[in-house]
Amino acid sequence: MTIVKKRGVLINPAHFLFSTDLGYNEVVAIGRKKKALVHIAKEDLHLDEESYRRILKGVAGVESSTQLNTEGFEKVMRRFQEMGFKGLMPHPFHPAPKHRLIPSDSPHGLETITSSQNDFISCLLGELKWEEGHYHAFCKRIIKYTEPRTKRDGQKIIIGLMAILRKRSFSQRRIQKRSET
Repeated sequence: MTIVKKRGVLINPAHFLFSTDLGYNEVVAIGRKKKALVHIAKEDLHLDEESYRRILKGVAGVESSTQLNTEGFEKVMRRFQEMGFKGLMPHPFHPAPKHRLIPSDSPHGLETITSSQNDFISCLLGELKWEEGHYHAFCKRIIKYTEPRTKRDGQKIIIGLMAILRKRSFSQRRIQKRSET
């Protein structure tokens, strides 16, 4: 490593977690939502503390979820999926982005529904295996139209469909646990 002199100050890059050009590297730890997801998977798979620590060490080379970086997180989640963890959403180790909700007074909510919203709705409908009539009835009940037209409509439908999927998965887990006992 080279010690650099900037504005009369000697800088040793080895003392910084990030490179001096502020680019991202593998040292950056995951956020609290991803850590929470790791712990949800641990509980869902009924892992004891020792087994959980062995998986973290063997798959990602860390002792604790607080030491996981993005690459390690993806490896651990892939391993949990191999062990049977289904996740909470269609893409299980991608938590919902911050500020995804459109405020009710925002003019952006009146813009036409986006293609990504339509794609996500299609993905959710594929999981639910609903017929078209069932979907249109659901839309009429939620937004008063047979299909979403605006971003806000799309948001309401997505939230509703995700809630139904989440409730269904919890019900299936409860039934599965009862049959195991």
